[in-house]
Amino acid sequence: MGQYINIGKELLPLLLLVAFFSALTFHNLGDREAPQTVWSEDRSVIIDFGEPVYISRFQFMLGQRNDVDFMLFASLDGNEWHFTKHVSDNPVFAWSELPMDTFAKYAQIVPFGPGLRLQEIAFRDSHDHLLVPFQTFSDWEIDRALFDEQHLVPTSRSFRNSTYFDEIYHARTAYEFLHGLPVFEVTHPPMGKNFIAMGISAFGMTPFGWRFAGTMAGILMIPLMYIFGRVVFRSPFWGMFTATIFAFDFMTFAQTRIATIDSYIVLFVIASYLCMFIYVRDAEDMPLKKSLLTLLGAGVFIGLAIASKWQGVYAAVGLPFVFFPTWYKVYKIEPKGAWITFASCFLFFLAIPISIYALSYIPFVNSMDRGYGFLSTVIANQEHMFTYHARLTEGHTFSSRWWEWPLITRPIFYYVNRVSPYISQGKSSFGNPAVWWTGIFATVAAARALFISENNTGQNGKIAGNNMSENQLIVLFLLIAYAAQYLPWVFVFRATFIYHYFPSVPFVVLLIAFCFKNFITPKFSKAPWIYGAVVMGLFFLFYPVLSGSPVFVDFVHRWLRWFPAWVLV
Repeated sequence: MGQYINIGKELLPLLLLVAFFSALTFHNLGDREAPQTVWSEDRSVIIDFGEPVYISRFQFMLGQRNDVDFMLFASLDGNEWHFTKHVSDNPVFAWSELPMDTFAKYAQIVPFGPGLRLQEIAFRDSHDHLLVPFQTFSDWEIDRALFDEQHLVPTSRSFRNSTYFDEIYHARTAYEFLHGLPVFEVTHPPMGKNFIAMGISAFGMTPFGWRFAGTMAGILMIPLMYIFGRVVFRSPFWGMFTATIFAFDFMTFAQTRIATIDSYIVLFVIASYLCMFIYVRDAEDMPLKKSLLTLLGAGVFIGLAIASKWQGVYAAVGLPFVFFPTWYKVYKIEPKGAWITFASCFLFFLAIPISIYALSYIPFVNSMDRGYGFLSTVIANQEHMFTYHARLTEGHTFSSRWWEWPLITRPIFYYVNRVSPYISQGKSSFGNPAVWWTGIFATVAAARALFISENNTGQNGKIAGNNMSENQLIVLFLLIAYAAQYLPWVFVFRATFIYHYFPSVPFVVLLIAFCFKNFITPKFSKAPWIYGAVVMGLFFLFYPVLSGSPVFVDFVHRWLRWFPAWVLV
């Protein structure tokens, strides 16, 4: 890659962009501490406060399971108990609370059955202070896990201390992988959850821990997009333009800060197509060994993408469309090398991806194998995933169809917390209008460029065989890459969401850069700087509803809710 990047001139601005983006994404990502010890008993436990106290509310954090209900009782004398609450169906690894409004000396938790897992519980008095229990009437050493991390009990639940949206599935499953517990989320391949588990292993079962790996994936996308733009346009300026526009797209920020699996597929799709582009453009002049390395990279990364989410298959389908025309040109020049390349591709794009996919199942099988063996367990999960997605008919309030995504008609609303009647916190994921709406016009303009007559095109502006110009090669490659991620969703009729468009966004950004470089900047040299300022300005304008920062509700409705379907707080 040294021939493409001059480190002395280019490293500093790239590092500044990555550092700034990293600071933004890691700021307020989530608490680095959370209750870690687990109380899991099938018997009741009586908590003694030492004297009658007023209990205003009861807080608790469920552990890995939420399928075991429990009841809460209170008593002044330990003989007569009155039923207080029936607790059921609360999110895992998230703080929940119930009002009690009662005087009691004792409280009792009665599980409905075995398997209840509590990370921590807490009772608060009329001044909202924590009530410290005197003892429990069972095994105090075992029950101590209920109260051993009281300093970590928050005043209220928020995204900083709890799971939200699909984190209740993916973060939980990563925890189950680490502890060899039965796996709950079995509707996607396991690689994404493996990455989440790595973050948890390093930082504990904390919000920061389960979001760390996805956030790092988002950060790594920025230098990758720089390299992609730098290689495609042979220019450090356009590399920085590409990376900057991508970094300040709303979804790049919002989607990588939640512990779901979408960050990983986007990272690996970018990497795979970058490798393939280097092959497509330079294969005729590249030594065989180097061309094989680029194809190996494309195969490894597409394997990681598919192992993270089946959506990676869409990207894989696009690769042959850009590979084979180039391979044929190489074949006409060097048949022997071309056949070596062709044979190697069975290893690069079949054997290696299949191996990566299978190996990603090791933690899954360790948790789920019921004596049927590794292969049978993996195959059974493929059947389950296919059946689940094929039969999924449930709707969703924030679902949207494929044609709505570039138009941003329906952002997905992840989180809300009303701080006061006038101030709220919200988290949504959607595109920067300056990027996605411009991308629509850029895609059309770039497609038109395929048929603009140049010195090396055929009659009537049609592409003449192998005499394609470099600009036409770039456009064709980017359009195929974009179509591969996007067009399959036309034929998906179950509930879909705007984040399914995320793997298409890198190619939208590259198409925008192409149009600015070739059509706009030659006529107006300051256009990229003005456009970049608009993209960044919109990002910071919408930052509160992307990050969950407190914001005045009136401000959101007045300035940010551009359409009625945009629910942001």
